[in-house]
Amino acid sequence: MPAKYIRRIDKEKCYFHTLNRGISEKEVFKDEQDYGVFLGYLQDYLTPPSQLVNYKKAFVIKGRTFQGRPHQPKNYFDKVHLIAYNLMPDHFHLLLYQITKGSLANFMRSLSTRYSMYFNKRYQCTGPLFEGPYKSVYIDGISSLLHLTRYFHRGFKVNDIECSSYAEYLGKRETLWVKPDSVLSFFNNSENKTFRGIGGYKNFVEKYEPNQNDRDLLEGIILEKEYEHLEGSTPQPTRSNPYENTNPESYIKTKPRLFEYSIAIAIFILLFSLGYRNILLSSAKDTTSKDVVSVNSISSPSPTPAVAGTETEDQKPKIMLAVKAENETVPVNIRQEPTAESEKIGEARNRDILEFVSINSGWFGVKLEDGSTGYISYKYIEIIEEESSQ
Repeated sequence: MPAKYIRRIDKEKCYFHTLNRGISEKEVFKDEQDYGVFLGYLQDYLTPPSQLVNYKKAFVIKGRTFQGRPHQPKNYFDKVHLIAYNLMPDHFHLLLYQITKGSLANFMRSLSTRYSMYFNKRYQCTGPLFEGPYKSVYIDGISSLLHLTRYFHRGFKVNDIECSSYAEYLGKRETLWVKPDSVLSFFNNSENKTFRGIGGYKNFVEKYEPNQNDRDLLEGIILEKEYEHLEGSTPQPTRSNPYENTNPESYIKTKPRLFEYSIAIAIFILLFSLGYRNILLSSAKDTTSKDVVSVNSISSPSPTPAVAGTETEDQKPKIMLAVKAENETVPVNIRQEPTAESEKIGEARNRDILEFVSINSGWFGVKLEDGSTGYISYKYIEIIEEESSQ
């Protein structure tokens, strides 16, 4: 981790982008409950505390009743504001506004520690969850602020409400502890109708094409390589209330893997159609060969058997995959195993053609040059048919 992202600038009334990633790219959000718990912690820290009387509970000790107050989590509602957020399976982004000095560091430390304790307890594991101290960068200037929220929100549908704060920005959801007004105010006052108001912000996120200056600006404040952000953007299931800390027992452990079923069916249909086509071609060539032999037998014997172009029983049609990177200049990672936290063993460029091996949990197994198998996320793959030699 670059030291410049660990050294903290501690100023009052300033914007900061913070990021923390799972150790060894380990997933820190495995299902919708994990997302909900993390967001619930944000709600606890950033919502004004209720009157203490509301927290009083009755305790019975040796037949006598006492009134007491349970331990309450720390609160930062008047010290830190959350402007925008984006949660990925193996890391999270927060755009924060620090009101008082030192409050952001305390907030991030408390949030990361509390969530790590929850995660280790739920999954019965030990040791650090995150790769180290969180990264942070000071956001200086309106342009940096606007483009950073665009980076958080682009490519995420409103239905994926637990993944980002985009719904708050579009007025689809009202959350008291998310503060989009500091960004939307610039769009409310825009002289350009295309980028005016909430609709203008939506156009800015989904339709605006950044120039080179915008990309250079963004590169210095996103705290990661852009492909790392895109590779981890696995859409999560929608919940009616993503901020509710739901009991783990209320979740169904095994869910239908519809994506893999659909891909398997598509591959089966493609293989069947290719096999049927080859049977027809083989039959046609066999017929042609017999006709040629019968004609040649009248004139002169053929010096070699008529076998060119025929296929043996061992030959099987191949499924070929084309890499479709979102940015032609940014390679797509090839992983050793079908998980985002697996070791990176190679890269593929846009429009590279690879041979299909298998499908596993939304990852395509592809044949590498040395004959081994690597894995690429389904988001960067399209199925094509290998052209047969005629």
